[in-house]
Amino acid sequence: MSKTNRKREPDSLTPQEQKALEEDLRHFGYLLPTTDEELEAFEQIYGTTQVIFPEHLKDPQFLFAKSKHINYNDRVHLKKVSGISKNESVGNKKSDYFKKIVLAAEIANELHDEPTFGHKKFVKIQFLCEEVCNMELSTNYKKYAAGPLDAKQMYTIDAEFKRQKWFQAVPRQNFGFKYKPLENVENYKKYYSRYYRGQAEKIEIIINLFRKQKSDFCEIIATLYAVWKELSEEKTTIADSVLIKKFYDWHEQKHKFKKTELNTAIQWMKENKIVPQKTI
Repeated sequence: MSKTNRKREPDSLTPQEQKALEEDLRHFGYLLPTTDEELEAFEQIYGTTQVIFPEHLKDPQFLFAKSKHINYNDRVHLKKVSGISKNESVGNKKSDYFKKIVLAAEIANELHDEPTFGHKKFVKIQFLCEEVCNMELSTNYKKYAAGPLDAKQMYTIDAEFKRQKWFQAVPRQNFGFKYKPLENVENYKKYYSRYYRGQAEKIEIIINLFRKQKSDFCEIIATLYAVWKELSEEKTTIADSVLIKKFYDWHEQKHKFKKTELNTAIQWMKENKIVPQKTI
C-alpha cells in the first residue's frame, strides 16, 4: 500500500507524542501488544484467552488520522473523543484490578515483617493510598463496621498473590494472618515502577506513617477520612465536632473508641496531610 505524504499541521501530534500514545493504548489493551513486555503485561490483565480483534486495532494510525485537534496532554479530553471513558470501559476496570493488586504487593512487601500487619490494617492502608494519592481506580468501598471496605478485595488480593507466587497469607499463631513472600515476589516491582512512578514517594510516606501503628488506629483514620470526604463533597462545614459525630453515626461499634482518641486522630491527620485534597 502506497503511503501518502501529508503536511503536519501545527496542532497535530508530534512523532514522539504519537509513539507515547500508542504505547499507552497497547499497554491498556486498546491496541495489540507487539513486544514480549507488552504481551506479558497484557496477559496479566486480560488473561490468555484468544480474542478476535477488529482489523483497525492493529494499526494505530486509525486514531492519529482523527487526532489533529487533540491535545495529547489532555488525557480526559482524549478519552471522551475516542469514546473510552473510565466508567464505561471494561478494559480500564480490568487494568484497575491489576493495578490494585500491584499496589497491594508493594504494601505487603514493605509491611509483611511488622507484627501489627494483618488483613484489617492492610485494607485500611490500601484504601488510604488510593484516596490520598487520588488514584481514581475502580473501587467498591462500602460502609462496614470496621470502616470503608471492599468486601471482595482482600480475598481477591490473597488469591492473586498466591497465583502470581508473590505472597501467601498464612495464619498467625495467636490471631489473624501474616504474609509470607514467595519465589516470584520481585516480579511485581516492574509493574509497580510503571504504574506508580509518579506516586511512589507519596505511597511510601503513607506506608511509613502507618508502619508501626495498630489496626485500630488505621480503622479510626480510614473511617474519619471517609466521613471527611463525604462532608467535603456535600460542602458541609467540617468542624472536628461534626467529624466525630459522623464517625459515631457510621456504625454502633464505633462507640468503642473514645472521643479523646478521635480528637488526637484528627489532629494527626491534619499534621500529616491525610485529609481529602479539597480540604487541604
